[in-house]
Amino acid sequence: MGCVTFFLQREGVSMRLIVLLLLFSTSSYGANFNKKPVPLVNEPINFIVPSDVLSDFAKGSDVDKMKFCSTSSNSINLIRSYASGNKEIPQLIKGYNSRMDNGQDVPFADETDLFILRMSEVVTDAWVFNDNEKKEIALEALHQWALQGGLLKTKSCTRNGMLDQGCTEWTQPGGQDLSDKKDFSTVQMWVMKLANGYYFGLADFKAGDPRHKVIQNWLNEFFKRNKKANKVYFGLDHGWFYPAILDRLRQSKSPKSLVKKLLKDLDKQVYDDGSMKDRTTRGNKALWYHHDAVKEAMVSIEIAKAAGVEIPPRLNDKMSNAGAVFVNGYFDHSSLDRWAKKAHNAVYEPGKQDFRNKLNRMPNGHSWFYIFSYRNPNDPITKQLDDMIRQADNQAVKDGQIGFGLGCIYAVAKSGQGL
Repeated sequence: MGCVTFFLQREGVSMRLIVLLLLFSTSSYGANFNKKPVPLVNEPINFIVPSDVLSDFAKGSDVDKMKFCSTSSNSINLIRSYASGNKEIPQLIKGYNSRMDNGQDVPFADETDLFILRMSEVVTDAWVFNDNEKKEIALEALHQWALQGGLLKTKSCTRNGMLDQGCTEWTQPGGQDLSDKKDFSTVQMWVMKLANGYYFGLADFKAGDPRHKVIQNWLNEFFKRNKKANKVYFGLDHGWFYPAILDRLRQSKSPKSLVKKLLKDLDKQVYDDGSMKDRTTRGNKALWYHHDAVKEAMVSIEIAKAAGVEIPPRLNDKMSNAGAVFVNGYFDHSSLDRWAKKAHNAVYEPGKQDFRNKLNRMPNGHSWFYIFSYRNPNDPITKQLDDMIRQADNQAVKDGQIGFGLGCIYAVAKSGQGL
């Protein structure tokens, strides 16, 4: 598909990120803390999907592409409504409480969340089928958000990469306190997903179009607000490492040092029995937190593969165990009790887990199911997973927690393995 991979040196061979370096003036959205302007990128940036997966995807069946990668008319219509200016674009998000259980009461929160999810779907379909009409709709929708400075009035909680600005969270034990820190982190993660999808699937579409400059200037304002990636932990795109990696790539810099640290620390956070640090111990939410941690771990390993960073063999074994912990826990909640009873920041109920999702119908965070299936075709739990996720009503084309349908790519690549 012509996606450009990491700028790195390996065995004396240079694989360069090809960019058109056009310096442009500082955006009017806010103060620029970067020492140099960020170059305009007119080529795709793929920092997640390794070349072997792309190769197998290209050999995958057309039937699977239609099954796993086709967008819905509802999603196209929603994105088109933003592209045509028929839907209001939010200027800020304000009102989340620390527990974040009041999203329905936060103006534009549900609408923005849905936009991020549906955009991931449309971008994926457009990329897979090289559909210029859908690319145009997605590009113009992002252009409208950028023109109107969407979400930029949300309070920033960072200065030069450090969390500060007087933002708060959990000032009340019950978590019902209003939290500008949650407003901030939610918006940052949303926009970083838009950036992932844009740079992966749209950056080279109509490369000379001036809309790209507008969009990239807008995205740059959010990149400047990101927390610096210096500590690896589960959550917030693995401790802000994913956006930091993308940020380096869009500046034509190597992110390999970041990837090595991410992988090294991840290896310490996945235990030999397959449990995840401070996640599989979360009481009656242990299954969900374990699932979410496995998602980030799996994606981080794929990022390392794409960067040419060697994966410790023991980490692959531990991830196989982590997959088994989830699948076994999904069918039998009591199998998680040995970890869940520690009740880390949680309430423990013997034999009970608050996880009501059907794996095939999850709209977000499901990509690791397809990655695991592709990477572990002979693993005992893979057939159990496949029986659940490779159904006609799958949601692989979308993933608002990635920014594009990573599941679609791995699902199709599985059918191309060995061909």
